[in-house]
Amino acid sequence: MKRKFFPIILSAVLLALGCGISASCSGNDEFSFKVASGVRASLSDNGRYGFVLTVKGEGEIPDYASAKDAPWYRKSGRITDVVIGEGITKIGDNAFTDCKVKTVVVPSTAKTVGRNCFYKNTGICVFGETVTADGAKTYAYSETKPDTENTHWRYIGNTASVWEKKKVLFIGNSFTFYSDIPALFNEIAVSAGEWTEVESVTQGSWTLKKFADKNDEYGKIVDEKLTSNNDYDAIILQEQSTKPLNDYDGFLSSVKSLQSKINRTQADCRIYLYSTWGYKEEADARKITVPEMEAKIREAYEKAASATGLKVCYVGSAFTAVYNNYPHLNLYYQDNKHPSYTGAFLSACVHFATVLDIDPRLSPYIGGLDADTANILKTAAYNAAH
Repeated sequence: MKRKFFPIILSAVLLALGCGISASCSGNDEFSFKVASGVRASLSDNGRYGFVLTVKGEGEIPDYASAKDAPWYRKSGRITDVVIGEGITKIGDNAFTDCKVKTVVVPSTAKTVGRNCFYKNTGICVFGETVTADGAKTYAYSETKPDTENTHWRYIGNTASVWEKKKVLFIGNSFTFYSDIPALFNEIAVSAGEWTEVESVTQGSWTLKKFADKNDEYGKIVDEKLTSNNDYDAIILQEQSTKPLNDYDGFLSSVKSLQSKINRTQADCRIYLYSTWGYKEEADARKITVPEMEAKIREAYEKAASATGLKVCYVGSAFTAVYNNYPHLNLYYQDNKHPSYTGAFLSACVHFATVLDIDPRLSPYIGGLDADTANILKTAAYNAAH
C-alpha cells in the first residue's frame, strides 16, 4: 500500500514547491520546467536560502494575465537573480513582476519587453534597441563611466550594475580618520568601477552626541552638510569606542537624534552604524580578551540597530576574524588601539561590501599591501558583511 501512494506523494511535493506538473528535480536542488515551445526555465539554489531563475532556449516568454500565472510565482519571493539567455526573442507581460531583483539583463535577441514585466524597482539593462511596451525605463550598456548617471549599466563581476553616483558621508572620530578610511573606501570603490563621492566629518574622541548638536563645533559642520543638500545615499555613524558599553542609553539616544535629523533632511538615505573593534588596553581593564570586548561592542550596535531599524557595518567582527586567524597581520597602530594602515584597509573593505553591496574582492585596488594580505582582508570583510 505504501508503494502505491509514493508517486502521488512525490507529485504533491513537486506541486507544493511551485515547480509545475512538468518539473523535474535533480540532486543539486535544481527545478526545470517548460515555459513555451523551445524555452525552459530552471530554479537553482543560490546558497543563501534563495533561488537563481534561469530562462533559456530559442523563442518567446509568453504573456501572463497576472504575476500569479507565471510558473515561478510561488517561488518569486525567494528569487534573488533572474538570468535570461541569448535566443529569447520576447519577454511577455507580467513575467517577473514579483521577482524583486535589483537588475536584470535583457539579451540582445529580445527586442520587446512586455507590460508590467519586471518589479517596479528592477533596473532593466539592455544592449541595444529594446522596446518596453509600457514605457518602463531601460539602461544602455557602457563599460566606461557615462556623462550622466542613471542612464547606463555595466558588469561588476558577473552582476549588472547601473552607473549611478553614490554620495557617502562618514561621521566619526579617530577610528574613522586614521589612515583616512573614507579615502580608502573611495579608492576601492573607484577601482571596482563604482561612481562615488565620499565626504567625512571626523574629530578625535568626539561622540555622536556632539555630532548631533548643531551648537558643537563639529556638530555644526554635520548640520550644515545635512541642511544644505538632500542627496546623500548613505551615512555611516561611528560612536566613541567605549560609549556603547559604558553608556548604551546615551549612545542610542544620539543615534536616534542623528537618525531623525538625517530623515528630515535627506530624500533617500540609508544609515549605517559602524561597529568598531576591541583593543588591548580596554580589554585588560575589563579583564576580558580583545575578541570578547569586540563581541560586547557588536552586541550593543546590533541592539541599537534593532531599536532604530538601521544596518550595521561589522568592522569589529572582521577585525576579530583576522585577529584570530591571521595573527601575523597587525591591524593596530603603535598604541594597540587605533587602526594601522592594514586595519584601516580592512575597515574600508567592510564598509564597501556593506554600503555598496559589492564583493571587495572584485576591486583590484590593494593600496600599499601585498596581494595575499589584501585578499585575506577583502575575504574577511566580505564574510563580515554577509
